[in-house]
Amino acid sequence: MPKPLRMAVLIIAAGIGAFILRQLYVSASTPPPPGNTADVRVRVAAADLPEGLLLRDNDLAWKPMARAQVPAGAFVESQPGADLKGALLRSRVEAGAPIRADNVISAGAPDFLAAALQPGMRAISVPVDDVSGNAGLIQPGDFVDVVLTQQIGGSATTPGTFEAETVVRRARVLAVGSEFQRAKGPASAPDAPVRARTVTLEVAPRTAQVVLVATRLGSLSLALRSFATSDRRQAAGGDEQEPDTPPVWAGDVSRAAREAARAPAARTDMGTRPSQGNTVVIYRGSSVDDGSRAGGTGTPGVPPLPAGWPGTPVAPVAPAAPVGGNATADAATQAPRTTTVQ
Repeated sequence: MPKPLRMAVLIIAAGIGAFILRQLYVSASTPPPPGNTADVRVRVAAADLPEGLLLRDNDLAWKPMARAQVPAGAFVESQPGADLKGALLRSRVEAGAPIRADNVISAGAPDFLAAALQPGMRAISVPVDDVSGNAGLIQPGDFVDVVLTQQIGGSATTPGTFEAETVVRRARVLAVGSEFQRAKGPASAPDAPVRARTVTLEVAPRTAQVVLVATRLGSLSLALRSFATSDRRQAAGGDEQEPDTPPVWAGDVSRAAREAARAPAARTDMGTRPSQGNTVVIYRGSSVDDGSRAGGTGTPGVPPLPAGWPGTPVAPVAPAAPVGGNATADAATQAPRTTTVQ
């Protein structure tokens, strides 16, 4: 190839290369047009969420999504109310799917409590304090057991015994105090609200009666159950058939309580004495019964039947005892008896 032609080809190739490099540089430095970038984050379900669930932190997640692909009604991060903690889920949402406004009922809605109740369920409040309410760590959406502690027996001078038993199992917490939404700030914050004195539970109708009776019997405490989402798929009403846990008595926990329970019985046994009283003799016709045997026509040492009593055999008249004989002494040695004639 002639030298001039070779130079011309090199110049053309260099020009084409320079043009391509320029286009690549321009495309890399120019920002993409709005609407084609994933510049928004949308609220989505972190797992498969069932209908009627009270949403919590681990139920929700943020998913980057192109603005043009955001479905209508979805909650964007910068949108007010996109937090959704404590809201009630109206319908089932699959994992990773955006949560729309028509899927939830906000915790501040006037009809939130009635909407949060499952069909056929009831809402009942339980009094709690810092200890029985898990130091305020129980929040709406949690599942709890209700444990009754009561004193049985006892008097003004003798203390009774204590026992504890689970009266309600797996009841869903609807509200803590008047709050339907989980607290957003730490409980130790300066503006933290006052600890609630009541916890509202979702229970079956009969379980509501159980709770009312239990509040009169003793003190109630709440035991927090598992946080797992799988345990929250099925409806809860506090009347689940689980293996019965036997009541725990004071003697099962404290050896001193067992010893104290045995001591009064031992003192009672040691202080028992056989009673000695007068003999009661019962006459049934010609039979005599003083309690020593079933009966008979006469018993040695037992006073005879009254003279002339029907059916009484006539005994020969004994000669009169000499004065100063043993008749008086014999009468004095007989035990006093009470006679009943039937």
